[in-house]
Amino acid sequence: MWGLLLPTILASAADSLNPFAITQQFVLQGMVKKPKHIWYFILPTGVVNLIGGFLVYFGLAAFIANFFNRILESYGQLLFIAELILGITFCSSVFFLIHNNKVSQLKNRIQSIESGEKINKNDEEEAVSKIKSVSPLALITLGVGATLSELTTALPYFAFLAILLNYQLSFLQLSFILVLYNTIYTLPLIILYFVYIKAQDKFDRLYLVIKTQIAKCANILAPTLMGIIGAGLIFHAMTLLLNL
Repeated sequence: MWGLLLPTILASAADSLNPFAITQQFVLQGMVKKPKHIWYFILPTGVVNLIGGFLVYFGLAAFIANFFNRILESYGQLLFIAELILGITFCSSVFFLIHNNKVSQLKNRIQSIESGEKINKNDEEEAVSKIKSVSPLALITLGVGATLSELTTALPYFAFLAILLNYQLSFLQLSFILVLYNTIYTLPLIILYFVYIKAQDKFDRLYLVIKTQIAKCANILAPTLMGIIGAGLIFHAMTLLLNL
């Protein structure tokens, strides 16, 4: 087992340089009510990756994949129709969002005129107030979802697991190796948290600028994102339905 320590450290260090997870945490740190809440994102990231390692090593991942393949074979058409309907719903929501944004802007202007205030007064504060704090539950969901989406393309992790399959490891030995791997895997996220704690004032000023810009662009970004997701779902569903 000791011969696996160096490959474990090297593979996990390479895998830890995950720009998606690091960028996601960087943004989320500026949206939590308390800095320590970011652990609700860090810990699920490591735990889900750890569970994925156990599933692959013991062959359970293949069992789960076969189970979902059987579901698709039996109910594939129904699922793809549901996906098509969901895509159409997303695309339809784009028009609702645009209309709702126009109505909201008109109401705000009328209220500002009636109250005798300038429309752009305290614009930055109003923009920032639109960005709500991310709850611990949302952080857990984001951590789990992001890690699950990346597991399918985690080449360093699967290459490392392929090496492990060549060894006869006890459950305790396997647990030690996988815990060590995933501890190093989450280390950049942990370091980013402590860097934020040490220089929170500087980070918060940067986050204020980011939040303000996001809020100002929200009326454009939200419909655009909904439209892209809807079009993607429709294209995927139609492609699979036509091939059935």
